[in-house]
Amino acid sequence: MDRIVIVGAGLAGGRVAVELRAAGFTGGIVLLGAEEHLPYDRPPLSKGVLSGRVEETTLPLDLDGVEVRLGQQAVGLRPGAVETDAGPVSYDGLVIATGATPVRLPGEGPQRVLRTIDDARRLRDALKPGVRLVVVGAGWIGAEVATAAAKIGAVVTVVEAADSPLQVALGG
Repeated sequence: MDRIVIVGAGLAGGRVAVELRAAGFTGGIVLLGAEEHLPYDRPPLSKGVLSGRVEETTLPLDLDGVEVRLGQQAVGLRPGAVETDAGPVSYDGLVIATGATPVRLPGEGPQRVLRTIDDARRLRDALKPGVRLVVVGAGWIGAEVATAAAKIGAVVTVVEAADSPLQVALGG
């Protein structure tokens, strides 16, 4: 292989690039990310970033020798090339490390999701004392968002399909 393309410039994609070099791969590595940010840590988004205690969560990854293409979204795949919104990127080897996409509810009402650092910053800016917020899902992220919003003074309602919060994560 001469060139490996990694689709997804989050923690997983960034670690793949670092580990390829550590394992001795000397060919080209292209790290594609739809966001304009270098790989960053996501757990602080629902804790530190929402509360304003943390602004930056960029990971200290050594990406020297890696062609990092931020702001390029993968839109398709064909043998030997990833189609991006900036044109095709050829590869001999491919790693897809894109993660999950948040689920949006059907309907016209305003919705926010929390997946990216930009999502966290927009949500933080919208959270004010007295703002009414409904959090759908009482897993780890939903519980952390509800807690951060309540600490700011928002009026928070949490809706969960399971019998109790964190039931899926902790069992019960």
